[in-house]
Amino acid sequence: MNVFRISTIPVLSIFMMTMFSCRPEVADVIYTNAVIHTMDDDAPVAEALAVKGDRFIYVGSNEGVKAFAGNNTDFVDLGGLSVIPGLTESHMHFESLGRNILLAPLNVYWLPVDDMLTRISEAVEKAKTGQWIVARGYNDAIWDVTPHRHMLDQVSPDHPVVLRRYCGHVHFVNSKALELSGLTAGTEDPEAGMIIRDDNGEPTGVLVSAAGALVTAHIPPPPELSDEEELEALRLGSDALLKSGITTVHDLTASDLEEVDRRRRACEKGYLKVRLMDAVYEHTALEMGAPLIGLYDNRYTVRWVKEFADGSLGGRGAALLEPYTDMPGEHGALREIARDEEAYAERVASLLNIGFALRVHCIGDKANRITLNAFDRAMDIAGLTPEEARLVIEHAQILHPDDIERFSNGRVVASMQPVHITEDMIFAEDRIGPDRTEAGAYAWRSLLDTGSIIAAGSDYFVSPYNPFYGLHAAVTRQNRENMPPGGWHPAQRVTREEALRAYTRGPAYLEFSEEIKGSIKAGKLADFVVIDKDYFAIPEEDIHTIEVVRTVIGGESVYEKQPRGDQNDE
Repeated sequence: MNVFRISTIPVLSIFMMTMFSCRPEVADVIYTNAVIHTMDDDAPVAEALAVKGDRFIYVGSNEGVKAFAGNNTDFVDLGGLSVIPGLTESHMHFESLGRNILLAPLNVYWLPVDDMLTRISEAVEKAKTGQWIVARGYNDAIWDVTPHRHMLDQVSPDHPVVLRRYCGHVHFVNSKALELSGLTAGTEDPEAGMIIRDDNGEPTGVLVSAAGALVTAHIPPPPELSDEEELEALRLGSDALLKSGITTVHDLTASDLEEVDRRRRACEKGYLKVRLMDAVYEHTALEMGAPLIGLYDNRYTVRWVKEFADGSLGGRGAALLEPYTDMPGEHGALREIARDEEAYAERVASLLNIGFALRVHCIGDKANRITLNAFDRAMDIAGLTPEEARLVIEHAQILHPDDIERFSNGRVVASMQPVHITEDMIFAEDRIGPDRTEAGAYAWRSLLDTGSIIAAGSDYFVSPYNPFYGLHAAVTRQNRENMPPGGWHPAQRVTREEALRAYTRGPAYLEFSEEIKGSIKAGKLADFVVIDKDYFAIPEEDIHTIEVVRTVIGGESVYEKQPRGDQNDE
């Protein structure tokens, strides 16, 4: 007779394995006593979380988190402070941030005209003979005079002066700069550009979009930074973003292979703590042949190509279906890629076929419509669904009402910059009139009501990168003086949750990262921000005053605000 025997040792082993497999993981760090806004629809608020490695392993109650404590677990009592997911800056020019910190270039950002001229005069006094005076940031919309080269001639008759408008799409130059560039009344407007002229046909010194290159091409190149200085600039930029609660940044400058290599080395050296998502030139993407995704523990990704379909609204370079209200007959200018829709679509499709998505600068309703058409056609050519392609329009500032629905349900992601309305409301209605402004300008509410996905950013260095400025603008449609009362076109305001989603879950979707980022949830990357005020509880007019107390990326505390008495004077 066969006897079936079961050893007691294996049974005990199975029992012990089962028992221990039911025990929670032991956390590296536990955070308690917080008001945690998770952005997780199933559990929107919590009071404690546990982190192991680079992931959340528990999000819930102070009592429940105790099960994840071990002998070596660190505990952080947040003392009732608020926590939100790590914030994503969905559109900025990251390389400029660190370089500006390192080099401190001449800055005329939004200065009154007299103050700007004084600053230029001071630069002239320090300049060497023949040296070009170059600066960025002027905004003629706040002046009570029309820009003309003679204004600059008064303070700099012998030094060429080139100022770039804060939007980046207009240049204002003096007579010396025109002379050295050979630009005269007989110079024809370039494609996608415009030389503003006076009543006699003479250049005023204002050069829109591509016309700026007629002068900037003659500026002597600045001294090159050493490789180590370039790496240091990346580190400085990363550290600055961490202080603002930004844990992921989308750099829309467009890198080449040399810059991609430099950023990889910066990651290897530990200089880049922020998660960097990079865009490259089209030719660079074709040279690469495939994107780079999730390198260095999800610190570095290259999967986008950046293009321009038009210029800016303030500089009247945005391509419009109907003429500018304050410049009848002028429609703005399309950039090269947007002049042939079928060729545009084929270029997009060819990039999709090697894993790259396009992110296209579109301000005017004409540029937006042409790009939407090209995107639709490109997805058909490539045989991809919108969810597989995740194409992006950058800015989407002026939309024809008929095109708003075309963003619905993530068909095309709208990457928008809420803080822009605090600047553009000064001149937007002058440019396109009240009817077009009301119907489709900065139409966040209208887009969200169709189920569209918005990813928010700042477009630094066009605008400040502080994300709480953007959250405030999205919720209030006001500037940081809380003007105008009730908000500018308040029907387009969004809720606090919708605004925060645009800095968290919206960008995560855009990145194909929604399974690991965008909310505070067990299993996702442990990226979160501790703030000094409860974003959901304070008066909405105070949102822009929120300050970051701690920033955590992948479980690592990468920034902690020092008590005021311990801070270095800078």
